Amino acid sequence: MLASVSSQIKYFVLAALLFALAGCTTYGETVQTVLDDARAGNYAVADEIAQQSLSPIGKDQLLYYLERGMIAHLDGRYQDSNTLLEQAYFIADSQYQTELKDWLATAMTHPGNAAYKGQLYERSFLHYTKMLNYLMLAQQSDNAIDQAKLLDGARVENRRIQLLLDSNVLKTGDYDDAKNGQEKLFTQFGKIFRELNGELYDPADLVFRDQAFAHYMMGAMYEQYGELDNARISYQRAAELYEKGYAQQYKLDPEMTRQAWRDTVRVMQKAGGYQDRWPQLVKTKALLKEGELEQLYQKDQAELLVVQHVDLSPQRKVLNMHLMINERSRQIVVRPVPIGSRQEQREQAAWFYILYADKGIYNLVRDFSDGSILNSEGLLFNSHATTLEPVWSLVEETGLDQILGNGGVRVAVPYYPIPYEPMKTVGLNLSTTTTDKTTAQQKSYPMIKADSVAMLGLLQQVIDAQNDLNNAMARETLRNMLTMKALKNLGGLGILGSKLITASTTNADTRSWLLLPHHIRIQRLQLPAGTHRLVLSSESQNGQTVQQTETVTLAAGELKILNLRTFVPAPPTKKQ
Repeated sequence: MLASVSSQIKYFVLAALLFALAGCTTYGETVQTVLDDARAGNYAVADEIAQQSLSPIGKDQLLYYLERGMIAHLDGRYQDSNTLLEQAYFIADSQYQTELKDWLATAMTHPGNAAYKGQLYERSFLHYTKMLNYLMLAQQSDNAIDQAKLLDGARVENRRIQLLLDSNVLKTGDYDDAKNGQEKLFTQFGKIFRELNGELYDPADLVFRDQAFAHYMMGAMYEQYGELDNARISYQRAAELYEKGYAQQYKLDPEMTRQAWRDTVRVMQKAGGYQDRWPQLVKTKALLKEGELEQLYQKDQAELLVVQHVDLSPQRKVLNMHLMINERSRQIVVRPVPIGSRQEQREQAAWFYILYADKGIYNLVRDFSDGSILNSEGLLFNSHATTLEPVWSLVEETGLDQILGNGGVRVAVPYYPIPYEPMKTVGLNLSTTTTDKTTAQQKSYPMIKADSVAMLGLLQQVIDAQNDLNNAMARETLRNMLTMKALKNLGGLGILGSKLITASTTNADTRSWLLLPHHIRIQRLQLPAGTHRLVLSSESQNGQTVQQTETVTLAAGELKILNLRTFVPAPPTKKQ
């Protein structure tokens, strides 16, 4: 009779866990209307809804200011954007001191109840966006005194980015340190054992170390400000970062490395005094295009830097898992419970397999040698199993076998869907009317992929994945234990009730700054003084074409930055 009751409880719990999966709400779903209105250019509406959806106090206050700051930037309200983002900067700077408070807030709920601190790359883009705001305001102003003040503001943001990234390099090491580490004997042994265990990556290879694109844009700002030595240093640091690993790590266009080196040489020529250095760079880096002269700097020409911010950052979603103890094999087992569309289910299963599932020859030999493979959950299903045999007495003493038995518990972790490129093709068409009213022949240029927020977010999530799962398992075990104790007088119904309560409130932290772009492309042109008409043509993966037309007037020796945002159009409404 007791066995029958226990079996019924187990089935009720499993049904309850499956029912609870439908209750997961992600941050992206919470602000989806904001994103849709921003994509449609309805910035006033987007800002109003953001104020309703998010709060300027509490756990999401950083996102309140980040999202609203980006909406103001997109709307051309650059001063408002800076005011909002400056508030975000102070919040982000103070959030790193609240870890004990966050632990208490999440131990019996879920990690989304902790104050959002932001990722390091998000903090870098905060200052980058403020820098762009100051540069756009300076380009709009005709007052030399106001321009100088605005460029000073941009310079402050430059310094903040520099300090942030330099501090991170001290913690993580740069790409040279990473390369030297890979050559050490200990690291080689580690690689062997990772392969035996079926581990597909080394987390050290994915760490965010420095941001090449931020240094490149700092170089452009310094050049615009007239600080050519600082511009050269920033361009060169960007070029070296792209070359040593940044471009490969974040799947960027190799041409971006060459572009950064070209700008390094051009600024050397512009500043003068580097005749013993730049010719060697031109030769060793193969910087000249066909028929091009070594003198990349032409003082009678203007410079136009087109910066295209493409669509929206991918949204983190929830991967549900079933955590249980198999008493026969004495293993703790976790397996994915994919939900959603077929594509979403396949992505969730792939994420679990790559980051969590048992794989590799070492695991198979281990399980076969002690006979546990006969009872292993991983033999027939995609799962991760860890033996509890050495500590089984402690498991029984603490009641862990009861907590994670009887149908197990639900755990949830964040994951990224595959970050497909929003645009299939992007090209820049240019026609020029020079100062003598002669119209040049139209030319076309590719847009170079210079940075990827999508890949920055994806790799950071991969790094955090194991820690996310460990914390989720510990949190859900504790929550189930305390809830079961509170309802212990109800017997079998108490077990069922405790499982229902905890499963219905389990969730993952899916928050991130979603109005950041998916990735960034640039094109740098040296043009004659005059008026230039540019058409940026982008084709989405669905075949939709977006054309953005801009007219710019350039003076000889001037560097102008053209800042654009390109959104994928909403799919056409299907006719009934």
